[in-house]
Amino acid sequence: MAVKIVGLARRLVTEKLVDDANVQQAVLQANRQDKSLAHYLVRSKLIGQSALAVTTSDEFQLPLIDIDRFDLSLCPVDVVDTDLVRKHRILPLSANGKRLCVATSYPGDLIAIEEIAFHSGLKVEMIVAEDSKLDSAINQYLQLISRSYSTKTAIDSKLEDEISFDSSDRSKSAEELNTFDETPLVRFINNLLLEAIALGASDIHFEPYESVYRIRFRIDGLLQEMTRPPVKLTARLASRIKIMAHLNIAEKRAPQDGRFRIRLASKRAIDIRVSSLPTLWGEKIVMRILDPLNTDLNLDALGMEPRQKDAYLKALQKQQGLILVTGPTGSGKSLTLYSGLSRLNANSKNISTVEDPVEITIKGINQLAVNAKVGASFSGALRAILRQDPDIIMLGEIRDLETAEIVVRAAQTGHLVLTTLHTLSAAASLNRLRDIGIPRYNLASTISLIVAQRLARRLCENCKEAVEIPEKALIEQGLTAELHPNPLTFRAKGCSDCGNGFQGRIGFYEVVPVSESLSRIIMEGGRTQRFRKHMRKRRLLDLRAAALLKVAQGLTSLEEANRLT
Repeated sequence: MAVKIVGLARRLVTEKLVDDANVQQAVLQANRQDKSLAHYLVRSKLIGQSALAVTTSDEFQLPLIDIDRFDLSLCPVDVVDTDLVRKHRILPLSANGKRLCVATSYPGDLIAIEEIAFHSGLKVEMIVAEDSKLDSAINQYLQLISRSYSTKTAIDSKLEDEISFDSSDRSKSAEELNTFDETPLVRFINNLLLEAIALGASDIHFEPYESVYRIRFRIDGLLQEMTRPPVKLTARLASRIKIMAHLNIAEKRAPQDGRFRIRLASKRAIDIRVSSLPTLWGEKIVMRILDPLNTDLNLDALGMEPRQKDAYLKALQKQQGLILVTGPTGSGKSLTLYSGLSRLNANSKNISTVEDPVEITIKGINQLAVNAKVGASFSGALRAILRQDPDIIMLGEIRDLETAEIVVRAAQTGHLVLTTLHTLSAAASLNRLRDIGIPRYNLASTISLIVAQRLARRLCENCKEAVEIPEKALIEQGLTAELHPNPLTFRAKGCSDCGNGFQGRIGFYEVVPVSESLSRIIMEGGRTQRFRKHMRKRRLLDLRAAALLKVAQGLTSLEEANRLT
């Protein structure tokens, strides 16, 4: 039976993108299966989705969007019921005033427009998107809503009694904080803290701009925008957080640092570090969340290869010497040191640390926080610790020549010293210490191990997807048969458990024991090229090789390895 071809169907036939018979069949089948014409045409492979989207945009005189480039975190929630999103295959993009903008692959469905307008109470405006890309975006949007809803439900059910403020390090204001009037602002901040803890976030960023105030979480090393409260709340949010951290709320022109501790209903204590920074449009606040549940001090959990772990353990067993852990901020250096200290922690050892600030507390270890206001600097604290009969010392970071000299002297006089340095590789750490004034002979005789590292996002085990990469391309990237004979590469997909295809993190390590031959290279002033040659000769993994090995093992993606090395 012939079907009258009108609208988009007729346009496709006129432009010879699809023949008349196929369009008639498509219209009949789409109606029978209760699908849109665009969806049926693409699924039946009668036309490419890109060509169809361009023609649809022109036919209906509507804009065309590349949905892959749209930030789904900006999509409004609770405006269109998720059942309607699934039923009509639309994606809400924005809701401003009385207008709702949605993406669709077929704007000719008037029933869908009327139903969405009725339930939302808003005037619906359509934007055209490619069919398959729209499906993928809708799935991701629904997963984000599902994860957010489940987290919010859990949070709301516990909010009244979940957070209390620990009085162990408080003045009389602790009681004031715990009995603070439950205003929406206070509930909003408590909600954010609980959501960040539930999602495993390491930091919360409160960022004011001229017309926008955004809040982002750092999850698995990357920042993700979570919400945008009204700009008028900028000063009130900053003041509330500064009260919690015992900062001066009247001082808005200078940076401030503070901290507070919250205790959950499960009796779990979580430390929150707070940093305020005056900006053009108000104070930016960053909260660092130090959650003990996100801290696994087992050396096996770090992600070192067996040879690397053995080298680290061997260095830890020495009675004296210097272990250097290097890498940029956020690369997991502190966790590597804490894991080593946890292994060494015993009644027969006197272990002391100097940190700024103390990130993880370990029973049985004497931990000292640097406090510049009372004159407790790294160098001064180190001198004091050396008078306390220590066996093992951990220093948070070498920042200057004075501190470096004390560290080297301690490592030469019967102490095992562990510390960090902000450089990009093991070789660069030697260059850095030489540049600040440590003599070569001291470095050669003192350093026993250098570890350089990065933290990468780990692929979600529930949804990671195998991907075929040509052998030539793998070799060009550096993934040779010598490194791994049978590499199996995966990419991030995304599911309800992870959202973006990643869950947790794993380390890439460059572990270099300082042998006699390397000591000679250091003594002779050898720079990066000689250092690298030594590593190749000893078959030691550099950061790039370690990253590619994790790719071949299916633990992370090639894109993630390329991002970090």
